[in-house]
Amino acid sequence: MQAPTLVEDDLPEEEARAKPAARAEEPSPEPAPPATPAPLPAAVAAPAPTAAPAPPSAGAMPGVTISSEELKKLQRPIDPVRVAPGRLADLWQKRRAAGRELDPVRAQAAGNEIRETMLELGLESVPSLAVAEVREAERSLTARAVDEALDHAQLATELAPDIPEGYLALARVRFAREPSRPLPALSALGSAVSAALREPHTVRAFVGDAAGAALAALFFAAVATIGLLFAKYLRLFLHDFHHLPVVRSGTSVQATVLALVLVSLPVLFRLGPLALLLTAVLAAWLYLTTAERVTATVALLAVVALPYLVEWAARATAWQGTLAADVYELEHRDAPAAVAASIEARRSEGLPAVALEALGRYYKRRGELAAARRDYEAAAAADARGGDAQVNLGNVLFLQGDLEGAKAAYLSAIDRGGSMSSLAAAHYNLSKLYLRLAAVEQSTEARKKAQQEDPAYLAQHGSDDDFRANRWLVDVTLPVDRIAELVARDPAPAAVGETVRRRLAGPLEKASWPWLPLTAIALLWGSLAIAGRLEPSRACERCGRPACHRCDGVLAPTCGQCVNVFYRQNVVDTRDRMRKEAQVRRHAQWRRVSARLLALLSGGAGHVVYGPAPLGALLLFLLACLAFVVRFWQGILPPPENSPYAAGVRLAFAVPLFLVVYGLAVRDAFRRTRED
Repeated sequence: MQAPTLVEDDLPEEEARAKPAARAEEPSPEPAPPATPAPLPAAVAAPAPTAAPAPPSAGAMPGVTISSEELKKLQRPIDPVRVAPGRLADLWQKRRAAGRELDPVRAQAAGNEIRETMLELGLESVPSLAVAEVREAERSLTARAVDEALDHAQLATELAPDIPEGYLALARVRFAREPSRPLPALSALGSAVSAALREPHTVRAFVGDAAGAALAALFFAAVATIGLLFAKYLRLFLHDFHHLPVVRSGTSVQATVLALVLVSLPVLFRLGPLALLLTAVLAAWLYLTTAERVTATVALLAVVALPYLVEWAARATAWQGTLAADVYELEHRDAPAAVAASIEARRSEGLPAVALEALGRYYKRRGELAAARRDYEAAAAADARGGDAQVNLGNVLFLQGDLEGAKAAYLSAIDRGGSMSSLAAAHYNLSKLYLRLAAVEQSTEARKKAQQEDPAYLAQHGSDDDFRANRWLVDVTLPVDRIAELVARDPAPAAVGETVRRRLAGPLEKASWPWLPLTAIALLWGSLAIAGRLEPSRACERCGRPACHRCDGVLAPTCGQCVNVFYRQNVVDTRDRMRKEAQVRRHAQWRRVSARLLALLSGGAGHVVYGPAPLGALLLFLLACLAFVVRFWQGILPPPENSPYAAGVRLAFAVPLFLVVYGLAVRDAFRRTRED
């Protein structure tokens, strides 16, 4: 981009004709000054010459073709910040009063004043006013004042382009206004999705809702799967327990009571849920099929990994109440003074460079240049590699009139490197500084560099014809990724994970987690080496009774009664045979009814009990996850500007998907039992 020149009229005719025109996406050149410019304030005026200016041909500065007196006439002052931050609330009240008095002209004028005040204060977003405008849009739409609702919704998107609520309201208004043209409403919905993905509050709240539902469903599915497998083989466990050498002398009732007491010892001694689950798996381990053992192992591993998963989820969703949230409010929003005060209170503890940069920009936008300079210098010293703080420090020095200091800061930022946006801002501001010094050739080269590095950033933030302090120079804004790094310093996620571990492990020491539970799981698989010698009972294929070689004297998949009735002729009389056949039919009917009833109650429980167990555990997890989403339809971690539209989106997604998965699970369970 060709930099604006102060001496275009003095150029030769050939150079004037060869001067390229500015491209559309670039900031417009600095306009010509008024005929009688106002005197420059001391804070932003160019340094006074130390000697009388020499004629241009005798000793001009490099790139200077006019005298210093002519240069002084062409220089324009930079307007300082004159608006107090509380002015926005006053203007919105003014706009609201005009709307109540049915004065659309005055309301529109107040809206324009709000936009101009945001530009003067350098504010990107004012969510509080945007949410208020969304409410006004909904009231107007309820009153069927569609045009008025459209005005409120459009202003909401301009006041806070980083939150989705305004775009959602705009989509609703557009659809109500022209239901036959859905494309504008869909475009607004797309903008809402983009805004939600840009805004860390919304993104982390969504991740928190999804992670919270998934982790709760994971624990529920693990407990339910192990509980169902234990209940399935409890009869066999109690039967074999009665054959133990010490217990066999007692009655079956005594053996049953003793076995149940042993299984419930983790509850009696408060050893935690994991110990109870391990005991239940141990009791049923010898009777499980290979697929069921794998399913139970995965369930146990999920419980063991739960503290680490919870800590990861807490770290991925932590935002509100952290230093990162306060820094984001200062950098990208209209933060109240209390937020800056809370960060200032941590100054004695040592603030990171990101927080110092946010404080510096906060003070710079308000016109408190001394405080901004202090924080930017501290940030530049704390982060010797980054150039963002140097660029913004140069802007503060520029506004204070220290052009040499500003030039040194810009060049230091360029030497340090950094993002392309940072380099573009440094070269762009440097080009304006060279214009102040009348070094036109250097200004041109700096502007070309800036356009090559990040033209989109300059097109968004640069302005050559707006001489307000927060507009004429381009600041480097803190990206969300750098702000999010502050969450890693927060100890709360680790504390949450440790709390979950203590709840699961009971008195188990932290040093033994997860090695002791993993060792117990490995020992379970190692016990299969001697499982054949133990010769555990199995469920009879026909009647479901324990098929035990100790009781029946035979080792077969069916019990002794079924062997005598169905495989041996003339061993039992006809009446006993008919009784046994009725028992077999009742058992088959019970399997069919119980499988279908479990499927109707929970979707996947029927598959866990009657197979395949992995599919049943997966169905339990999916259905539980969707059920938790519906249960917490207002959000587990709602963002500060939570919208009723978000709750509707959750329900619109979770309820139909739950019904589909539930219907498929029940249908498959009925199909499998019909085949039996």
